[in-house]
Amino acid sequence: MPRKRPRTVTFAAALESLEPAEPVDGPLALSPAGTGELVDADGCRWLVHRGPLDVRLAKRRVRTADVMIIGEGAGDRLRCVPPEERDAAWASIKDRIDSDGLPSYQPYQFTSADGRELLYIEQTC
Repeated sequence: MPRKRPRTVTFAAALESLEPAEPVDGPLALSPAGTGELVDADGCRWLVHRGPLDVRLAKRRVRTADVMIIGEGAGDRLRCVPPEERDAAWASIKDRIDSDGLPSYQPYQFTSADGRELLYIEQTC
């Protein structure tokens, strides 16, 4: 007659015995692309209109958008790009839009309540 296996601890019992995880410093925040909302440094609230955008459409928005913001570190740090620096900023990131290399970028179009347009380009790592 075969011997009985000794009892092992169940997964539920092992899970209960674990210590709680260390608290995270501050609340976890999703990126503006993930939440669909962005509040800029001036306090203007922007809502996502569409995105991620095609490269050609994003290039057009570099010239026509009222505001351009690059979300560095997955939107953790927002960097407003003045109109005179937009072409240079676009030249440095255009080849990395939706690329497999890191960092990669994804452009989104946001609009404000007063009808202004924001080009938000999020850096992903």
